[in-house]
Amino acid sequence: MKRDLKWIVVICLAGLLGFIGLSTLIAGCGERQESTLYYYGPSWTRAGNVLVIKGLQTVRKDAIGTQLGSAYTETLITMDAAGANETVLLDVTDHPPYLMSAAPAGDYLVYLDGLHGVLFSKAVIVNIAAGGHTGLNKVELSFDPGIRAVDWSNDGRLVYCTTQEVRIIKIDGTGDTLVTAEANLSFVAWKNWARIAFVHTSGAETLLSLIQADGTGRIDLPAVGSVDKPQIDPNNNNIVWGLSGASYCSTNVSALAPATAETFANCKADLPRLNLAGDKVVYGRTGEQTGIYLLDLTAKTETKIKN
Repeated sequence: MKRDLKWIVVICLAGLLGFIGLSTLIAGCGERQESTLYYYGPSWTRAGNVLVIKGLQTVRKDAIGTQLGSAYTETLITMDAAGANETVLLDVTDHPPYLMSAAPAGDYLVYLDGLHGVLFSKAVIVNIAAGGHTGLNKVELSFDPGIRAVDWSNDGRLVYCTTQEVRIIKIDGTGDTLVTAEANLSFVAWKNWARIAFVHTSGAETLLSLIQADGTGRIDLPAVGSVDKPQIDPNNNNIVWGLSGASYCSTNVSALAPATAETFANCKADLPRLNLAGDKVVYGRTGEQTGIYLLDLTAKTETKIKN
């Protein structure tokens, strides 16, 4: 009887070890990797390529679909206006660039980092030229309590806005100068013109204003002539492009009674960015986790160039 019991124990242990070994073998042989790509936050280089953040989500699973591990990386890349010919610039994992803007002269990019609520604590300036760099490589400008938006001038300076002020600063952090004070500021743009465009709110209305860099010549547009997320046309500096409701529109700021002219309805753009040629706009759509769209202002057609 004792000998029979001993063999029962041996048989049971052998069966258990066999099951463990088989399970390990199945898991090892059946392990697979699933990858998902995300594209978002586009802007332009001065050469006419699209800057975009590319996210890669990688998940490892066993034979029965149980997740074993995952990883997520983000890189800043360029691609052409058709969405092809990707080139990696920087690894930006855990520090994705916000509100990217490339300098109209020189291979420099500025973006915001350190988001807390609606304010960013840093403006980061990087050299994105190919090959070896000379001069500026990377500079971080810190702001307390923070800023809402930033953009380049044509001569290499930066404009930024807090919630209460529009200011100019050099890329080395010197020359920080007040341009104008205004309540409830949310956005600012400068390149392509001597005047600075900025957006502020009054009640339920979004209002566009323009001003010279020295604080003179301010123009306040009525709500009917205002656009949000403005970009100044490089070919006609009196034309400002931006969002009006769900449409992409232009407004002529030289008109006595400016009104928005609709170019593309229901475009759902998150942050539309006008190229330096003034004929194309790139953006991601509000509510979409991934996807890059190109709007041709001449043909008035929208194309999805990245899924």
